[in-house]
Amino acid sequence: MWPIRSALFVPAHRRDWVGKAIRVSPGAVVLDIEDSVPPQFKPQAIALLKDEIAELKAAGVGAFVRIQPIFDGTAAEIEAAVTDGLTAIVPPKVAKPEEIRHLADLLSYFEGRAGVAHGSVGILPLPETAEGMFAARDLASASARVRGIHGALSGPVSGDFARAFGFRATTEGLEQLYLGSKLVLDSRAGGAMYPMAGIFGTPQDDLAAVERLIRRARDLGYTGVAVMHPTHVAVANAVYRSTAEEVAYYQGLLAAFDAAEKAGLGAVSYQGAMVDYAMLPLAKEILAEAGRNK
Repeated sequence: MWPIRSALFVPAHRRDWVGKAIRVSPGAVVLDIEDSVPPQFKPQAIALLKDEIAELKAAGVGAFVRIQPIFDGTAAEIEAAVTDGLTAIVPPKVAKPEEIRHLADLLSYFEGRAGVAHGSVGILPLPETAEGMFAARDLASASARVRGIHGALSGPVSGDFARAFGFRATTEGLEQLYLGSKLVLDSRAGGAMYPMAGIFGTPQDDLAAVERLIRRARDLGYTGVAVMHPTHVAVANAVYRSTAEEVAYYQGLLAAFDAAEKAGLGAVSYQGAMVDYAMLPLAKEILAEAGRNK
């Protein structure tokens, strides 16, 4: 299932919204029991998780669950979430690798209880603390379950990352480039190859602004994005889908290099640029994914 290019946040207490989310074709749905759920509805949200995950699994859509920050009740939340079809847990406000290891242990225990294959549920840490952002590589390497660090790119309306880091979010986003790049590098350096970025802080109907943020996330190295509104899913899918021109370029590159190899060469000029073995893995990855998305 990885990389997951688009994920849509859905408050887990809104049971009827899961079917609506499926209809816009996200790679995954983030069933949220944290910030988007009023306190009085959290027990209801937790109780609905297994049915919602089952619906997502039947539709071939990944299921993430954003739990509350690690606390005494985390075990109960994990127990409620672990079922066949759960793709990953998203723990917010993570600060220390010990929290990731604790969560991994809980997942192992409840996978066993639920008869789910051991290690099948991933972790996408949200380091919404200064300590967590600084130690993101340690978070990524704390468990083999960590699929990627979950960062965020914001428009001018600031959220948890901005408050913890101390920057003031702007439309241009220059103040966020260091953090955005750092979390991608830390994720990959820690062995978590699928960093994702939440896209926030823009008017929901400003699809041009949403697209700019998603393109920024893609160009920084995030392998997918989580969005807040159903109309943003199609934008994310389109941004991450290889264009016909890109496919043709990389097909031509591989063909040119194949011809060069047959002539005993390890490099070739292709469309005015020198191409050698270092360029081949990316070309093959892009073409492979383009084939999956047909």
